[in-house]
Amino acid sequence: MIIHNNPQGSIEWHESRWAKITSTRASQLFVKSDNLFLELLGEYTEQFQVEDNYESYDMIRGKELEPEARYQVSQYTGLEFNEVGLAISTSCPIIGISMDGLTDDHTKACEIKCPKAKKHLQTCLEGEIPLDNLDQCVHYFTVNPKLESLFFVSYRPESIKPLFVKELKRTDSVNLGTKAKPILKTVQEWVELALAEAEAINDKLNKAVIKLTEI
Repeated sequence: MIIHNNPQGSIEWHESRWAKITSTRASQLFVKSDNLFLELLGEYTEQFQVEDNYESYDMIRGKELEPEARYQVSQYTGLEFNEVGLAISTSCPIIGISMDGLTDDHTKACEIKCPKAKKHLQTCLEGEIPLDNLDQCVHYFTVNPKLESLFFVSYRPESIKPLFVKELKRTDSVNLGTKAKPILKTVQEWVELALAEAEAINDKLNKAVIKLTEI
């Protein structure tokens, strides 16, 4: 795993994510479609472009609360977490992830969310990682082969229960389907599928570039 510690949100950080499968695209690794391949091909064959990124109030609030949340989860787990700008897989260099927290030995990580009251309380009551965050959590394990545990964190300081923490391990079963049609596999099984798909896309990208230069 190669780590680029450019501050999250900086131009350098955006450039390091260019033509990469990061957590925002992780769910597409489990969908039979050419959309991800074509998105990446567009970036892969063009120079990096700075895009206007709109930040909502909730996004800004999340960034401001993240250091506080990281401290709280460190107190909860007894582990020290460092923010990582972007980690890139050495086995498949088109996949990467920005980590909210990673221990020095790279075996533990944390994914922090600072949601609105409704979602935070629902997460606390259900006691599970929200379905729409699971693919992002699995992506941590896909990028980092040393990772043993990921702590999913929901933090809302105004709440009656400010901190929710759920540990996820490679042997745990997770649903990357829907509530109506669940598809259950262990984290490691999902990781193997994701890696195989990412490697296939990487190979397809290289072949497409050769083809386009010959036309």
